[in-house]
Amino acid sequence: MPKPSTIFFDLDETLVENVTPIQELFSSMYFEFETQLGEDQKDNFFAALRPRIGGLWNTMFLSEDSPESQLTKAFGESIEALERHSTERASELGREMFDRFCATSSANVRLHPGATETLADLRELGFTTGIITNGIEQLQLGKIAALDLANQVDHVIVSAQARAHKPAKKVFDYALEKAAVSAELAWQIGDHATNDVAGAIRAGMSGVFFDPNKDQLETAFAELEVDPTHVIHALPEILNILA
Repeated sequence: MPKPSTIFFDLDETLVENVTPIQELFSSMYFEFETQLGEDQKDNFFAALRPRIGGLWNTMFLSEDSPESQLTKAFGESIEALERHSTERASELGREMFDRFCATSSANVRLHPGATETLADLRELGFTTGIITNGIEQLQLGKIAALDLANQVDHVIVSAQARAHKPAKKVFDYALEKAAVSAELAWQIGDHATNDVAGAIRAGMSGVFFDPNKDQLETAFAELEVDPTHVIHALPEILNILA
C-alpha cells in the first residue's frame, strides 16, 4: 500500500462533536418561535415537520431548488399547517426558523479532543488535509466557520456540492478532483462504517474507522463487504499509523 499524500476527515462526530442531539435542537428552536406558533402547537408542528424533513434527505437532489430552500420550505409549510398564519407569513417565519436553526447548529459543535493538534501535525509533516462531510452546505459550512476549521485544512467538501451523499462514489470523486489527488493516495477518516469507510474504499481510497468509545467495530461492519483499512480510537493515532 503506497503512503498517502492526502488525509480527509469526516466532520460530525469525527473532527467535531455535537453537544446537543439534533432532536433537542429542534425542540429548543420551537420555543423561540412559541409566541408566533402557539404554546399548545408544538406536537402539531412537529407532526407536520417530521414527514417533510424525513423525505428530504432522499429527494433533495431531485429538485432544482437548493437544499437550503427545500428545508426552509419544509419549515414554512409546517407552520402554515397550524392554520395560524397566512401562506406569506408562514413562509417568512420559515425563513427565520431556517436562519435560526443554522445559527443554533453552528453554536452546537466543539472540536473533538486532539483535532486541532492532529490537523496541524499532518500539515507540518507535508500531508494535504481536507474535510468530506454529508449535509446541507450552509449548515455544515456554518459549523466549520464557527470552529475556524477552514483555516486548519486545505480542502472543504460538503456532499451537496457533488449533489449526492456519502457513501456515493461521486462525492469522493469530487473530493479527489478538488484536491488533485489519485484515490490510492488518499485516506478518509470517519465514524460511519458505511458512509465514510466503505464509501471511501469503494472509491479506491483507504478507509480509516474512528471508534472513540471502542465499542462499534464488531457490529459496524457485520453486514458490509469491506473491512476498514485501519481503526483508530483517538485522532492523534493516525500519526502513529502514518509513521
